[in-house]
Amino acid sequence: MISQTVRPAAIRNPLEQATQIRRWRCARITMRSGKLVGIERRWFVGSVSMAQVWWQSRYGRPDDDYCWLDYHTPLGMPAFLTLDYIHSGRTAGYKTFVGACHVLDEVARIRNACAIVAHVSTSAITDRLLLRLGWERHLENRSGRHWIKRFYDGYPESSLDRYL
Repeated sequence: MISQTVRPAAIRNPLEQATQIRRWRCARITMRSGKLVGIERRWFVGSVSMAQVWWQSRYGRPDDDYCWLDYHTPLGMPAFLTLDYIHSGRTAGYKTFVGACHVLDEVARIRNACAIVAHVSTSAITDRLLLRLGWERHLENRSGRHWIKRFYDGYPESSLDRYL
């Protein structure tokens, strides 16, 4: 008999288990129908290629209202978070996606992060939406769409209770 992979239980409320979130270097936030399903520890930073992004956007999206995003703290840079990957179902609504982003903001607050950085490679996430969510263009002299959300002047007002 093949043994099942051991997975830690998902955190349902980040405020109640903040010490755990502070210890995890890599994690995944999962939302379904506008509500937080949980935050799960990831053991390794996922490596995502442009080919994988293209393939999953065309053929790997189930018809469901869910969204998950992977993030990690880069080695040697504990004051930053990197948004690695966002995956959503075809019927994922605005509230589901934005909820995942707000939960990530809460994780940044818990971890006392100065900023979140991301390389956005899909046109489905528009510049207008990113600006509305408080992101700014970053590294404009490099190829690609690099974005940063800074918290130097404090964190946005928490809206976590809407997603629990």
